[in-house]
Amino acid sequence: MARLIAEQGHCYGTRRLRAGDEYEASEQDARVLVAVLLARPAPDNPSTDELEQLRTEAEVLGIRVDRRWGPVRLNYEIKLVRS
Repeated sequence: MARLIAEQGHCYGTRRLRAGDEYEASEQDARVLVAVLLARPAPDNPSTDELEQLRTEAEVLGIRVDRRWGPVRLNYEIKLVRS
């Protein structure tokens, strides 16, 4: 799987993405999405501080956090609880 950041609004799978949303796509889909300028590769290593901040925020909202979750999943779970 490849991590991407949407450059402009588009649909991927069952999700409607807006510019700036981070998501995961298959390697093949990622190459196509980057080639047609709908997405760009996400930074390889999210900072540990960012992950800890997201984990803390999720725990405050009552989410049982799995330490294997990356920033994409944490943001998704946080958005689910807030909506």
